[in-house]
Amino acid sequence: MEHMRYEYPAKRAVTRRAYVGVVGSGDLEVLLSPSQMANAEVVIRTSVDGYGHVWKSVLDRFFQRYDGAAKIELNDFGATPGVVMLPPERSGGSQRRRSGMNAQDTFLARHSFIELGTRERAKALLDKGTFRELLGPFDRLESPWLAMQNIVCQADDGAVIARGTLDGKPAVIAAIEPAFQGGSIGEVSGAKIAAALEMALSEIEAGRAIHPVVLFETGGVRLQEANLGLAVIAEIQAAIVALRCHVPVVGVIGGMVGCFGGMSLAGALCTELVMTRQARLSMNGPEVIEQEAGVEELDAGDRRLIWSMIGGEERVAVGLADTLVDDDIDHVRHAVLAAFGRGVPRQHRTENVDGFIARLAQE
Repeated sequence: MEHMRYEYPAKRAVTRRAYVGVVGSGDLEVLLSPSQMANAEVVIRTSVDGYGHVWKSVLDRFFQRYDGAAKIELNDFGATPGVVMLPPERSGGSQRRRSGMNAQDTFLARHSFIELGTRERAKALLDKGTFRELLGPFDRLESPWLAMQNIVCQADDGAVIARGTLDGKPAVIAAIEPAFQGGSIGEVSGAKIAAALEMALSEIEAGRAIHPVVLFETGGVRLQEANLGLAVIAEIQAAIVALRCHVPVVGVIGGMVGCFGGMSLAGALCTELVMTRQARLSMNGPEVIEQEAGVEELDAGDRRLIWSMIGGEERVAVGLADTLVDDDIDHVRHAVLAAFGRGVPRQHRTENVDGFIARLAQE
């Protein structure tokens, strides 16, 4: 892993922070904040060594157009020069727009829920203008273990925690970023989610109502942090069980990553689970099954077969999820609100052992 630092002359003061991108799959994360120096400062952390001359060339071109006195931090996991240019340009452009910090707000004009980034999904569910992030990227809570394996960290470790209101009522959303490490749960990201749910429980025990929502998009535990990740998934599960005695805990599985491993059990523990047709839910992912048992057992490339077994429509049909929705922001939001409107059920899904035994006997 290589660390680099550059300075460039600046004429204009930067007054706001901006955050764009996500590390993972050859992508890039950019944190832009006002500089304490007269010049612009660029700090780069990259997993690809020996490309300082390429970085300098890209940044030279960028600063021919951008003159803000900013500190720019780039976390790179192998992005191409073309990709490298785009997030800083978005960050710099956001300083010139009235809308403020997030350059990806324009994505909210789209109707697809799956196509939104993790923060935009949380914003889309919450009442307009109420989104407030807790422990965001500028708090720089990241895994201490990934760098040891030459994996560039993300500044929020792939978990977004937001407070706001849902239909005028206080809410907390814990959302998992699928683009970082496949949405896997490590020590820090899991602790953020567990703490958010425990905070909601404290609010309720103090007599203050709150609606907890978990946006699942995860392959399960992060293998690089195996035992630590498993331990914190257990904390997430315990927090859901404690919370659901008082208020519905609503889970949403929206996108193509789906929900697997120990986090599939966390999803099952939710009072209600909302899924799109594109989503998947299973204890073991098809790729893992194929790897361990062979393609003769399961062909992970057979998309029709996979979705007929573990896709959203099938999971709702067999009672492992509750509501099937189209990939549409309004549909997902309405399903979440409806789940809270139904309140705490007499019996939770995971308590209906006799019902599932009877269903299996009919097969």
